[in-house]
Amino acid sequence: MALCKEAGNATPKGATDMDVEALVGKWSMGLPLIRDLTLNDEAKKCLDIATEILESGCPVEAIKEVAFKKPSETPAVLLSAIGSAESKLKLQKCGPHHMTCVFAMYGEQNRIRTKAEHENGQDLLRMKVMQLEWLFKGEDGKTWDIIAVDDGCPNDSIGLARNIKAQEGYKNVILLNLQEAIDSNTPFFVDDRGLKTTKDSRKGGAILYALYWAAKHWPKEQHNMFSFFSKPAAPHYIMYTDSDLSTDMS
Repeated sequence: MALCKEAGNATPKGATDMDVEALVGKWSMGLPLIRDLTLNDEAKKCLDIATEILESGCPVEAIKEVAFKKPSETPAVLLSAIGSAESKLKLQKCGPHHMTCVFAMYGEQNRIRTKAEHENGQDLLRMKVMQLEWLFKGEDGKTWDIIAVDDGCPNDSIGLARNIKAQEGYKNVILLNLQEAIDSNTPFFVDDRGLKTTKDSRKGGAILYALYWAAKHWPKEQHNMFSFFSKPAAPHYIMYTDSDLSTDMS
């Protein structure tokens, strides 16, 4: 029988041994086996359970051993929550850095909406922000942003994204249009890659434009107002994901 403490490796005052299988059973209770990416409540539930996992003090490996023994019989929400808890623990061991999440938007006019607005709506932008905010919460010196690039979507994916950004007041969501690189005659895209319209590249060009923008706008040095000297900026990492919610940001 796998046991763990209620908090941390050391036994805190009043703590008792708990059965990991009982905890997994508790977290699984009432959850469907299959996760519905159009339900915001399930995405939020993943993070709620992940928080409980971290607060339980149980080693994630012990929880994984039980939950993944028969993964087809374990709710997908719980499996996602375990992954999020594991990510949070790994992030805590990282030094200061900035992470940029990049993705392309083409034909996302449905998934960017909520389920109430469209049957296939995933509310993808709000959910990605929610997951990254949870992941980085309390992590001093570790920051993040999102760069989403419209690669010529005829259904105004970027316009919908801009409305959401304005409604929510997001400060670290950057929305670009690949056409901007073409219109500004940016050599890498116009001369080197020969782009005349977004149709000449689409997704590949969108991701490259996000990388180009991130590299151009990230400071190489940090300046201290109390010193004449500067130091190298914190490492800047970039991750690529799809625009849908098939992969959690947490």
